[in-house]
Amino acid sequence: MPHVGGVGYVGPKMDKREAVRVPVQVRAQCRSDGVIIDGLVEDVSRNGLFLKTSSLIHEGSAAELDLDLPGESTLRLAVEVVRVVRGVGMGLRFVGSTEPSRSLANFIMYQHQTSR
Repeated sequence: MPHVGGVGYVGPKMDKREAVRVPVQVRAQCRSDGVIIDGLVEDVSRNGLFLKTSSLIHEGSAAELDLDLPGESTLRLAVEVVRVVRGVGMGLRFVGSTEPSRSLANFIMYQHQTSR
């Protein structure tokens, strides 16, 4: 293990996700079984996103997400709740035939370039 200043250095924390997460600030609304939750998307990738919200939907639940992308019409996506962090928000994975559209892909690429 390399040493930096006499302290063991392990290296950057490895993220097990398949896709790069890009930090964003985008309003969104999530709906599942008649429950409507407003939140703020904190990061997004081609596979999913993290929705910051104090209200939560159970892990494993199917939901619809309306994403307000700047300069675009509202984008509706099918998602699954894959992670719940009490008091913080939810990790959502895109499912079905609603893999990220060209609008979302372009938004992710633009945000990734500007966040460097």
